[in-house]
Amino acid sequence: MSATFNNLLLERGIAPEEVALLRHHTPKRGASAASIADLWRDDPEGFILYQDTQQKNRPILRKRRIWASFVSPNPGDTLFVGLFDAKYLNTGVADWTCPYRGDRPGEGKPVDRFSTHLRSELSEQIGKLRVDWPDSNVRTWKRKAEGLSLPVVPSTLVRQNGLPIHDADLVDALETLGFEQRNRTGKVVQMRRGDFIVYVKRETAIRPLVVHPGFLDVADSLRALGVDTVEPPRSYVNAHLREFPEYIAPHRTTVGRHGFALGVSDRNLAATIALLERASRLETDDGPVRVVAPPEDPLTEKERLQAARIGQGDFRNALVVAWGGTCPLAGVDHLPLLRASHIKPWRSSTNTERLDPFNGLLLAVHVDALFDRGLISFEDNGTLLVSNTLSQDNLDRLGIVRGAMISGLDARHGAYLAHHRAHCFVP
Repeated sequence: MSATFNNLLLERGIAPEEVALLRHHTPKRGASAASIADLWRDDPEGFILYQDTQQKNRPILRKRRIWASFVSPNPGDTLFVGLFDAKYLNTGVADWTCPYRGDRPGEGKPVDRFSTHLRSELSEQIGKLRVDWPDSNVRTWKRKAEGLSLPVVPSTLVRQNGLPIHDADLVDALETLGFEQRNRTGKVVQMRRGDFIVYVKRETAIRPLVVHPGFLDVADSLRALGVDTVEPPRSYVNAHLREFPEYIAPHRTTVGRHGFALGVSDRNLAATIALLERASRLETDDGPVRVVAPPEDPLTEKERLQAARIGQGDFRNALVVAWGGTCPLAGVDHLPLLRASHIKPWRSSTNTERLDPFNGLLLAVHVDALFDRGLISFEDNGTLLVSNTLSQDNLDRLGIVRGAMISGLDARHGAYLAHHRAHCFVP
């Protein structure tokens, strides 16, 4: 049995010297919640913003790359709410409202802004594990982990057996992680935490957790956690997944909804949720972009187009579905080696055309490079066109065969292919 919180860190390969302990508590009632514990439970994103905003120039927070966060649901009670990667961003006057107090952080004075992201280690203990924060440090809210031994309350330590969980047990497990039931049909239960939505298949033990299809690209990382996925990764189609994207494919006569079905255990569920939350946002030169979100997520048009431009989001998801996760020319079906390639280039397309799946092909990286540079193109019937500037030796090295054909094109690809042949292809 792990007697202290530091023992738990060491068991996960984390040196306490890398960790800052943060105990978020205040006797003052907030404008939006009665306590920080309530903010964490009811508004996870608000809690992260609260945590990311700190008083200027606190060395312990700037230098420690991992934060272990705790809240105090009741006087004398210290509840673990996660390990976070922490990165100092900048110092400046806040132009946002504190999600707890309802005022401007710092009262007009500069504050430090951090970026914190939940780690998978100890995620099974989130919202369950309690520690004894010593009375001698009750007024202290931040400490170096190696300098403060926190005894674990044994009865709250989560023990796992690695058995699969499904149906009602999976619903219960998600609720302990802060999810709430929002809708229930005869087929699925919709669960939601903030803007993060998942579904639980009812009365089935085969990959019962269904997540947004945007997570198909992290299948390898999920399998590394021991999560059961279909190989190669592909969509699970169910009309009851009402908050997930439409499933549109040439071979279907009706429009459905689709997600990515996973099999999880009590040992990896919390780590799976933590990984998915990290993957739901993408860091770009223009700042973070949310690439996996429910339809009502308040993204600006610029953010949605940025997500599409970098080969993520709904555009890529639609191409993965339409082409069965496989390059139609090279036959490559390993998703990290596939690119969402615009037929009519991004710079020449309207906003609608940029997000139209019929303006796209799912191509292996080397095929995408040739197509993007106009060294190959396609006739409307799928016949491959090859530039005369390419030598036969290089074609052989690339595995490109003149006159090859691809299947799966639709009449709606025609106008885009015509543009590519006329304005991009180098004869």
